[in-house]
Amino acid sequence: ASSGIGTETARVLALRGVHVFMAVRNVDAGKNVKDAIIKDNPTAKVDVMELDLTSKSSVRKFASDYKSLNLPLNIL
Repeated sequence: ASSGIGTETARVLALRGVHVFMAVRNVDAGKNVKDAIIKDNPTAKVDVMELDLTSKSSVRKFASDYKSLNLPLNIL
């Protein structure tokens, strides 16, 4: 979600009031996208979490971290 269609999807979902969790390999790039979304929509709820789909340990950590938030997962 730090570039391309992922960025646009995150932006549009946030604009529609969705609490967006951006799963990104490059956290710094993800934070830049988050900042841009919030600049355009100050009430947007956007979080950035690291996820590298080529790494099982990264996937496990992401899943564990997200699960610990006790939030619903409505769109994947």
